[in-house]
Amino acid sequence: MAAEGTDHYAVLQVAPRACPQVIDAAFVVLREMELVGGGPDAHRRLVALNRAHHVLSDPERRAAYDATLAGTGPT
Repeated sequence: MAAEGTDHYAVLQVAPRACPQVIDAAFVVLREMELVGGGPDAHRRLVALNRAHHVLSDPERRAAYDATLAGTGPT
């Protein structure tokens, strides 16, 4: 599901208990910061933001990701 060692919550700078609205808002703010700020690693960070949002914004993918983090789901 996620690249080894990737913490989607850390990428979006939200708590694991964050509601969908907070996740969406964090994604928008961080994406805008990357688009405006640019820099040599901007593309890599945008990809990570998009992946994290893709997983955490969908309830089923988020539940599977959380189960994997807890060690109770498939790896």
